[in-house]
Amino acid sequence: MFVLRYSQLRRSGLMWWSKARYRVSLLAAACAWYSLYYRQLLGVYLRNLRLSRPGSLLGSLRIIRLIHRVRGYTAVLPPRLAALHRLSREIDIRSVPGDVVECGVYNGGSAALMAAICTQSPLKRNIWLFDSFEGLPNPTGRDGDKAQTCAWWCHGDLSKVRTIFQSLCVPESRVCIVKGWFQDTFPSAQIQDIALLHIDADWYESVKLCLEKFYDSVQPGGFIVIDDYGHWEGCRRATDEFLKERSLDVRLVRVDYTGRYFQKPLSPLT
Repeated sequence: MFVLRYSQLRRSGLMWWSKARYRVSLLAAACAWYSLYYRQLLGVYLRNLRLSRPGSLLGSLRIIRLIHRVRGYTAVLPPRLAALHRLSREIDIRSVPGDVVECGVYNGGSAALMAAICTQSPLKRNIWLFDSFEGLPNPTGRDGDKAQTCAWWCHGDLSKVRTIFQSLCVPESRVCIVKGWFQDTFPSAQIQDIALLHIDADWYESVKLCLEKFYDSVQPGGFIVIDDYGHWEGCRRATDEFLKERSLDVRLVRVDYTGRYFQKPLSPLT
């Protein structure tokens, strides 16, 4: 009887200790993530601050305020959000015609950030959002071993997308949300001109579909942003293959360890 009681107590103690360690590990992971987030947010502020331009103080504060407002609706970290902010401004400065398209929306944070800027554009841009809102499709062999354990990731919530867009006062009339798998929705999508294309689709087949469907609609001088180039093998492979197949001589600009973007050449030959 004593031995049985001791065994039960020992088992209970081990279970309690395992749960405690698990909770501590979650807390440590959360602390590490927020530490990274705020360090990167500070970096965004300092990079956009120019002592020779007094107005840059307020401008930099506006950027980090907008990034901070969308933080709970995106897995994209501040450097890449700041790049999307800058490119959304750049297409106006360059008067690049066309809409903004995002493939891979998650909970809408990065799209809302671009929309908040583009709805103020004199070019009256629309925002197109493509996502299954059912998580990621299954990766294939071209995505590498690491991808096989992450197929559950990025299950977006359409109600959260609408919440953040409403919070940033983006008119519903300017937003077109297309729900479904890319291979099902892309064939009927008709977007004549695109100024900014943001691809956050992770896997080889998804990224290749996005580039093949929308690249030709991106106007010369417009931008194509690849969120997962450095992180996912399949995304990098799809991008490199597409650029090679099209003989595109472009410079992939590094944003952080994973984010890249390039500008569509002005020459009609490319």
